[in-house]
Amino acid sequence: MYELLINGGQDGIRVNMIPDFCPICNVGIEPRFITGLNCSDENNVDVLFTCPKSTCKKMFIANCIFAYQSGTYNINSLLPRTPKAAPTAEEVVEISPQFAVIYNQAFQAEAYGLGEVAGVGYRKSLEYLIKDYCTAQHPDKDEDIKKRPIAQVIEAFVSNENVKQCAKRAIWLGNDETHYVRKWEGKDIKDLKLLIQITVSWIQQEVITKKLLADMQ
Repeated sequence: MYELLINGGQDGIRVNMIPDFCPICNVGIEPRFITGLNCSDENNVDVLFTCPKSTCKKMFIANCIFAYQSGTYNINSLLPRTPKAAPTAEEVVEISPQFAVIYNQAFQAEAYGLGEVAGVGYRKSLEYLIKDYCTAQHPDKDEDIKKRPIAQVIEAFVSNENVKQCAKRAIWLGNDETHYVRKWEGKDIKDLKLLIQITVSWIQQEVITKKLLADMQ
């Protein structure tokens, strides 16, 4: 529990916690409290902090909303935010650099709370990954792969059964992110991301295995 003076020191509030990381540099910190002001009403407060890290020192705002049950203000959001970049395996980036770009944009959209947009982005990133992967496997079929729907590409050109089965299911969930009615009611964007990550992992393992075997003949 923390007590803060707001509105130029005229009022005091109790907050259940203060931020333990900077939303701009994404480092764990003990932020410096500057001031706080009521927003539209007394139950909504914006609290200004600064990051103490010498490499950052940026200001950010914690929006806090009063919780009647506890009698304290709870953090609702931290702004501005600079989400971390989504890590992508080097072997996969070499196959499909555009996958890494689109996936990271979807990842950041999700971090900003834009889940509906992020789902579509994840679906698009997967299509780039699979088509680039298949093109690398079948360079002579480049134009055919580009033109075909992604489901047909998976069936016709993905020979690795682990990649095929995970990619198929990821596309199923990805399609739900673009359709009015969801087919897979019990699944959501977390499951889509997990299937994409597993697909990426299988592709990475395949690439690494081929390189090691080629180097050690």
